[in-house]
Amino acid sequence: MKRWFSFLRMTYAEMIVPVVVALASLSVLLLFLLEKSPRWLLLAPVAGFLGANFWGWTTSFRRLRALEDLPLSRIASCPQGYARLEGEAGVFPGKPIYAPVSRAPCAWYHYTVVTFDSNGEVKDRTVDESIWSFSMRDASGECIVDPAGAQIIPARVDEYRDKFQHWVERSILAGDPISVIGNFATAAPDVGEEEIKFRVGELLTQWKRERTFSEAEWDGVRAQAHAQVMAEIAQEPPLAQNRIEKPADDRPFVVSGEPADQLERDLTIWAAIHAFLFVGGVATLAWLYFRYF
Repeated sequence: MKRWFSFLRMTYAEMIVPVVVALASLSVLLLFLLEKSPRWLLLAPVAGFLGANFWGWTTSFRRLRALEDLPLSRIASCPQGYARLEGEAGVFPGKPIYAPVSRAPCAWYHYTVVTFDSNGEVKDRTVDESIWSFSMRDASGECIVDPAGAQIIPARVDEYRDKFQHWVERSILAGDPISVIGNFATAAPDVGEEEIKFRVGELLTQWKRERTFSEAEWDGVRAQAHAQVMAEIAQEPPLAQNRIEKPADDRPFVVSGEPADQLERDLTIWAAIHAFLFVGGVATLAWLYFRYF
């Protein structure tokens, strides 16, 4: 039963635009009721809410179509371009990110905390979100996920509220299964000239500790160090870097902590909710038109 209500995790992202438009529309409606305003203002709030839910429906439907139409790929054999991957979220060694509340190593988090004064009025509001890339691994290989511009559906939502504070932590922890739809690209393995110079310099420093070279020997020593570094690179070439990120066009970019079947069901529910609200808005707009015009 809990899985059927998992779509509620997406409420904030799905309803933020309709709610903002609804509040703006309410202010316009109050202006119409309190003052002698032009009649067309009565239609403006409903038209705005109608447009917001049409946008919500088309967005949910496009993400749903992308999920249904794209075949699942493996990282090692994924074609370049728009693709769908599934795997486990991970963190990069030496650069741990910790969830603000649980302090667990995480790939991504979004944290909102609201504090209240003694009268229950909002005193302060803080929003913090991870912007760093994280890793994703399946049985075939590893990929970097750049979450900038993504519609992120968290695997976990923790919430707490008392008289003075209300916080919500949304997170994807290391090891959580994730599904990603976005633009996949593999960068050709390459070692830059600066990296080669750095490695040659390190090798020369090591050799200088072991013995002393005359000035006449230095040219040959440098050439020998350069040749050794190049031989090491040839023996252990750098791995190609896989990356999935926001497409250059307006196709959906989704990072989900839910399994594909659960995500498909949740997107279907939200598409239906927006469609229902849109139809209700059309009916209300028609009633107002024939009632007042």
